[in-house]
Amino acid sequence: MARILLVEDSPTQAVEMTMLLEEANHDVIHASNGRLGLEQLRSQTIDVVVTDLEMPEMNGLKLVERMRIDFAHVPTILVTGHGSEALAAEALRLGAAGYVPKNQMRRSLNDSITNVLSVIGSDNSYARLISTLRKNVFVFDLPNDPQLIPPLIGLLMQISAGMELLPSVDMVRMGVAIEHAIANAMCHGNLEVATADCPSHSELARNGTISPAMEQRLADPVYKQRTVRVEATATSEEIRVTVTDQGNGFDTSIVPRPGEMDIEAIFSNDDASKGQGLVLMANLVDELVFNEKGNEVTLVKRCG
Repeated sequence: MARILLVEDSPTQAVEMTMLLEEANHDVIHASNGRLGLEQLRSQTIDVVVTDLEMPEMNGLKLVERMRIDFAHVPTILVTGHGSEALAAEALRLGAAGYVPKNQMRRSLNDSITNVLSVIGSDNSYARLISTLRKNVFVFDLPNDPQLIPPLIGLLMQISAGMELLPSVDMVRMGVAIEHAIANAMCHGNLEVATADCPSHSELARNGTISPAMEQRLADPVYKQRTVRVEATATSEEIRVTVTDQGNGFDTSIVPRPGEMDIEAIFSNDDASKGQGLVLMANLVDELVFNEKGNEVTLVKRCG
């Protein structure tokens, strides 16, 4: 359970979203615009902010900007209407940890909150020792077991936090991007399962959910033996993570790039779930590079 600040100007939408969040046992506090949301943040402890994008007085974009300055430890998830995708991408660049289209709210909102909270909750028991690290390198060869994703992300975030490389919200953003990359590598890359037949990234990474299509591929030796290599390097200059699968890759021409993103084209190229994942990955890190084949992605977050 988390304490969620819901910033939403529509009373009807606020009631619907509150009920949805309370179904997941979250404690919900409501503010009707960004200005009132900031007042709530000043007066009490909040774990995650969920905000609408279009609001009077102070919209979600301005709220994200202000929170980046005054409440950098609190992650923000945007809820966007149709036609607001470009603004959502801008909010991701400004500091939001994720976004959920309103037409996917019931399916994805609580999953997105779970993703963010799981990254925040990494173990800090080695913080003092890790603070003495100056460079750390990991190389993992993962089987296609989604239950390995949370501890791997937790380990990377613990190391990054201990080395004091990034503000907490930036660590959350990096963790969410890495999670998407590994989940894609397992389900779409190695197992070559279509997006419609894959669980959501949250179901895959957080709950270890395996779809029937995935089970079928995991029973086939051709797919079962494939692994995902994750190479992570953390230094005082940057965190660099490369995720490589053993599948056939994909058309990387649809990958969004900051400043020249045709988000509508991305969403229409495949289904909305995969398009959203690409937008998130491109905007939660400072650099996103795919190899020519499309089976390897490098995510870079610069420090300092």
